[in-house]
Amino acid sequence: MRRIASVGFLLIVVTAGAWWLLRPAGPDLPPPAATAPSAVVTAGDLAEVATEAPGADAERAVESATAASAPAATTATAAAPVVMDLPSADLPLRESLPALIEAHRGGHVPATLRLLKELTDCQRYQWSSMRMDMMIAFEDSPRMRRGGERLQAAMQEAAQTVATLNEHCQDVPLDLDQALLFEVQRRAAESGDLAGQLAFALVPAMNLENALEQLDRVTLYRELAPQFLQQALQQGSGQAVAAFMEGYEHVSEGWRGHAGRGTEMQQQAARRLIEAMQSRTPLQQVLGEDLALAYRYAVLCKRACNGTDQARAESAAARLSPALDPAQRRSAEDAAAELYDAHFAARKRPDDIDLIALRHAVSGFRR
Repeated sequence: MRRIASVGFLLIVVTAGAWWLLRPAGPDLPPPAATAPSAVVTAGDLAEVATEAPGADAERAVESATAASAPAATTATAAAPVVMDLPSADLPLRESLPALIEAHRGGHVPATLRLLKELTDCQRYQWSSMRMDMMIAFEDSPRMRRGGERLQAAMQEAAQTVATLNEHCQDVPLDLDQALLFEVQRRAAESGDLAGQLAFALVPAMNLENALEQLDRVTLYRELAPQFLQQALQQGSGQAVAAFMEGYEHVSEGWRGHAGRGTEMQQQAARRLIEAMQSRTPLQQVLGEDLALAYRYAVLCKRACNGTDQARAESAAARLSPALDPAQRRSAEDAAAELYDAHFAARKRPDDIDLIALRHAVSGFRR
């Protein structure tokens, strides 16, 4: 019974991981002229650091660019607000979608934020519907019947999501392109919306398997993701801190910091194997590995993060500390204290954004 439950659970987990493998079709939305790509970029460019200077210099460049660009964007939005009547929030998305897209593309920020929320909800509805269909299809299987409470709980969760969102999300077009969600994520992030910033940086609506078909998105992501994540941190987001912590360390579960695990030769061989086999997230590809910065954000996360992120920070700090010399550790700890005082000490933490729901939103798009 335990084996069958594990197989059923594994099916769900593997299906959730397929959000990176969605195959887009149809044209992407053209980016605005101000941020349009100026050169042809290959998929390998994501492996470079976001700026020319590595390590701490790169991070300072990101902070400088963020500080320079954020006020200008805010001023432009405040100086020329777009006033437009939006469809009633009570309307199903299938009826309000065309008007919301038109308003969003016209620069109406409330329409963009509403689209981000409603697309997230309704694509999560699509994802839950697919999960429920799969479980119903195998419900009469003897093996599935022996799956136990875990599968029943998963079924109930999916059914509850479908029931809650059915009236608002039923019959939303299934052929929506991921490019629409990517554009909404970017515009929401540019407006200063925390959910938009985290969505763009951590769960972007793009697929690196089809990077050559999405060069405009790859280029924009490489340029903007570190800036948006820095702006989220400056809003007091512990999730942004955790993202930087994990983004700057690429072999987080390797043998680093565990001197008792085999000989030095064995540790080096294991690390090389892990580096060769482990895929990196888009954010890791943009930031590049820097253990001192990873340690800095781990120390900060222990104080600034919420929930389970703090436990991951404790583990990361213990793992990273032996990899740094005393001067590096002191410098990282001092920098973490400065960041805490600047952005967290006197500010109430914002509620965590449901990143799982955002991932499901990306998974819900069929192309």
